Amino acid sequence: MKILFFDATQDWIHVSTTILNSEKPDEVIYEFQEYCPKESSFRLVEEIGKALQFSGWDKPDGIFILTGPGSFTGIRITVTTARNLSQLWKIPCLGMDTVEAYSRYFFQTEKKKSTFVCLDGKQKKYYFGHLTKGNYSGTFDWISAKIEEYLKNLQKDDVCFVYSGETNVQFYKEMIKIEETLPKSMPILESKKDIILRADLETSNYSLLLPNYIRGTYLETNTT
Repeated sequence: MKILFFDATQDWIHVSTTILNSEKPDEVIYEFQEYCPKESSFRLVEEIGKALQFSGWDKPDGIFILTGPGSFTGIRITVTTARNLSQLWKIPCLGMDTVEAYSRYFFQTEKKKSTFVCLDGKQKKYYFGHLTKGNYSGTFDWISAKIEEYLKNLQKDDVCFVYSGETNVQFYKEMIKIEETLPKSMPILESKKDIILRADLETSNYSLLLPNYIRGTYLETNTT
């Protein structure tokens, strides 16, 4: 199954083309990642075009994106682009929470017992979630004090802590800054592989793909 993956919910653009197989090994055909704040509005579609041209695809069999939380503009562009292409090509499209996706990626690549992700949400708040024993906590929109209070009750041995932007959350001496180690798409796709391979237009069409803004007052207060 030919899958087009893309994400512009943060300060970077990520586009890949991948072939997922039920029996054969999966294969990444093309992957592009670049830290480019405030450029998603005019670069995402361009990078998707480059990916399809390199792969020799007229269109993929399905689309998989990250839906946020993150930048309001980035989320809107990512979701709208996926909806438009899904409707144009008449193919399934699916989405995944951005914090969960990064949790699952670093959980696999760092081979830790637990993975904590803290994305800079501006306004002195953070989008926070963790993967522990294969279970995702859910995504929260919290101030640093709330996160630190929450962390006090969790196991802290052999963990991975990942963050973006600037964070004053006090947790570990060694932390991974996402901008310096941008996630690859394959581990994210493989975490939802069974769902992707079963996707069809009835259950995974463009009208069902929703943005994940989290903040009820985002439109009024976000300045990113």
